[in-house]
Amino acid sequence: MECQDYEISVLLVDDGSTDQSQEIYEKSLAEIYPLDYTRHSSGPLGYGRTILTLFQRAKIDYDILITFDADLQHAPFSIKDIIENFEDNSQITLVSTSRYLSYRFWKQNTKVPIDRYITNMLMTKTINECFNLDLTDCFCGLKGYKTEILPTNLDETGYAFPLVFWHYVFQNRLKIKEIETPIIYRLDRRARGEWKQRLEEYYMKLETLVSSTELKRIIKQDYQKALEQMNDLINHFENSPICTYQDFIKRNQTDHQ
Repeated sequence: MECQDYEISVLLVDDGSTDQSQEIYEKSLAEIYPLDYTRHSSGPLGYGRTILTLFQRAKIDYDILITFDADLQHAPFSIKDIIENFEDNSQITLVSTSRYLSYRFWKQNTKVPIDRYITNMLMTKTINECFNLDLTDCFCGLKGYKTEILPTNLDETGYAFPLVFWHYVFQNRLKIKEIETPIIYRLDRRARGEWKQRLEEYYMKLETLVSSTELKRIIKQDYQKALEQMNDLINHFENSPICTYQDFIKRNQTDHQ
């Protein structure tokens, strides 16, 4: 199967960029690459708002939407894998890619920013507990959606959007499949302390999404554990090979029994 077998359009959302992106596209690239272009003129409005703009546009004219970050940190061949999974099983409405199913690194890849990796692991664990999911990577932006299931009225505009989206998946009992995609980090980023703010934002948002007293207790408990463990985990994994999601969860449980 080749992508030319399908009618494909590229939807581009410019979240009010302050560089020359709009000018470069409109004056140099638009005639060569006629994309379906939308710009947030009053932006930037945030990551979540940008995804919702894609959802709203895709629901009008398209059957399937595949979200793909513009920073070259997704593997293009995974688009084909997503389409094949939709073709193989008509019941699937969402294909979510995971960098941590098999830990396959892209050629010439730099190491995973350890603060992002551990934050992802901690949040994925809590999301699985709260929403009865079985994810290994809740933050990968490369996903395929049947447009019939796309929400357009979610209220999160920032980086906590994936949490609100997984809550939506849980509420609507969407049939999902998680498939692997390689790990690509082209820049050698290091922990910068942003994890504290991100963790608080993520756990607080998650707490607003559940009504069960028991789930709220789990979220608060996981948040406190995350704060206690994060520095030690960052220091440990900074000088150690990256472990699998399963090993991470086992180690985390063993260390705190």
